[in-house]
Amino acid sequence: MLEFHVHGGNAVVSSILNALSTVPGVRMAEAGEFSRRAFDNDKMDLTTLEGVSDLINAETEAQRKLAVRQAHGELFRMYEGWRVKMVQLRAQIEAYIDFSEDENIEDGVYTQVCLEAKKLADAIRAHLNDKRQGEILRNGVALSIVGPPNSGKSTLLNKLAQRQVAIVSPIAGTTRDIVETTLDIGGYPLVVRDTAGLRKASSDVIEMEGIRRA
Repeated sequence: MLEFHVHGGNAVVSSILNALSTVPGVRMAEAGEFSRRAFDNDKMDLTTLEGVSDLINAETEAQRKLAVRQAHGELFRMYEGWRVKMVQLRAQIEAYIDFSEDENIEDGVYTQVCLEAKKLADAIRAHLNDKRQGEILRNGVALSIVGPPNSGKSTLLNKLAQRQVAIVSPIAGTTRDIVETTLDIGGYPLVVRDTAGLRKASSDVIEMEGIRRA
């Protein structure tokens, strides 16, 4: 496997690729192949690979920082620490069961193992009960703009996005499907959705479907 670092001009890249295509047995690397080979050779674990993928897809500074920490093994070190602790506690409790009557086993070993196991369980439980912070940061915080027709929902979306995302007109029911855009608010992703104006009835079947989805 060989990786080239060349000038980024289209002509230069095309020329190099054309030259390489004439060499027997040479092919382009598949998407993610370098990472897959690193995993196959125990150079990277799954949590690190996930961090690399998140880093590639990061759109905000907060997403980038989270992905860098994970790509550098933050999650792996935590999980590996839990695994090592579990192995140690298991070894201690097995020794207590097998040699509890011998003088070589210190008093209070069982009690200490129970305390350490509870601390470990509490740490895992706290990690799992983080209210999906990592997932929310990765996918973005969802915010829907709802209200009656012609109340300025689409105008607000366009103002927030600083571009023409949704069609704005004085005709009620212009927005029928959900229109969304992702904003960078202080480094955090915010997915803002414009929805159909809410009203009890409409003769337009498509508009009513948009209201149902909203």
